[in-house]
Amino acid sequence: MKKFLYGSLLLFTSLVAGYLSITELSGKYELLGIFVSGFCFGIFLMSLKLNVKNTKIDLYKRELEKESVTSDENSARVKVLESKIQVLEKALENALKK
Repeated sequence: MKKFLYGSLLLFTSLVAGYLSITELSGKYELLGIFVSGFCFGIFLMSLKLNVKNTKIDLYKRELEKESVTSDENSARVKVLESKIQVLEKALENALKK
């Protein structure tokens, strides 16, 4: 929500500055208004791009965590199976000795 408000504020600021530079300002202030509107719009676009990049990074981190949990789970299963095999081998040895 915070990112949305920030992006909306930047977009609104750039639109207002562009509108004012075209309609209300004249001379050197018109150029300043165009500069400010371009600057704000550039910041808006870069924040959108960073937001998309951060979303992709978060998704990748979640995927890595899932893989890590899966590999830990598989290794735990292997350890349980190995211990069961050892118990069965000892039981077989004991049964053969009797």
